[in-house]
Amino acid sequence: MDFKNKVVIVTGAGRGLGKEIARQFALQGACVTLVSRTEKEIKLNAEEIISAGGRAIACAADISQEDDVKGMVKATLDAFGTVDVLVNNAAVHKAIPVSELSLDDWNYQISVNLTGTFLCSREVLPTMLSKKHGKIINISSSAARYYFPGFGAYAASKGGIVSFGHTLSEEVKGHGINVNSIYLGLTNTEYTRSRMNVDFDDIMQPDEVAKVVMFLASDEAAPITGAAIDVFGKKN
Repeated sequence: MDFKNKVVIVTGAGRGLGKEIARQFALQGACVTLVSRTEKEIKLNAEEIISAGGRAIACAADISQEDDVKGMVKATLDAFGTVDVLVNNAAVHKAIPVSELSLDDWNYQISVNLTGTFLCSREVLPTMLSKKHGKIINISSSAARYYFPGFGAYAASKGGIVSFGHTLSEEVKGHGINVNSIYLGLTNTEYTRSRMNVDFDDIMQPDEVAKVVMFLASDEAAPITGAAIDVFGKKN
């Protein structure tokens, strides 16, 4: 897949899956904005892309904050002139039973996972609508379909992402914009390794998921919109 000179925003690009998605897009010629609250990580990741001959900028932003999102999109437009692809990947998770879940912990997961997806999508839409072309890929979770104790807020946020994506797709499908979501299964990232005791060779690798994201962002996937796709791996 050729993304030469396409402009891609990837949230949650400091580590794990987001870092790999940004790297893979850059390898295929895209100009990439890496977004995370952790500025040190995304600066290092952007420097790696640039050292390999790619084009990237690092933009520290809290995607649950409207002003941060507006600033991030403006920085992308200032650097690259447009936005072609948005990958809503950033997420937070706290496993807490509902009976013990504080309002702060509920709001934290909803605001980053769901509100962040909304804000980033809304802010790139004017550019995409003006040129009648764009791709928005939302990373949901298998937890929105297969339910686990302690995942109340996380599952609600990730299920909301899918419903939001379906609705947004209906609003923009006549304007050349594709909106799709991924129900993501276990993936071998730092976060998964820190909290689970599984054979990491048996679960998906970040580069495998990145290829699915890139397909949905490609011209080959033009007929696909308003979808929510299971990406669970062979053994998930």
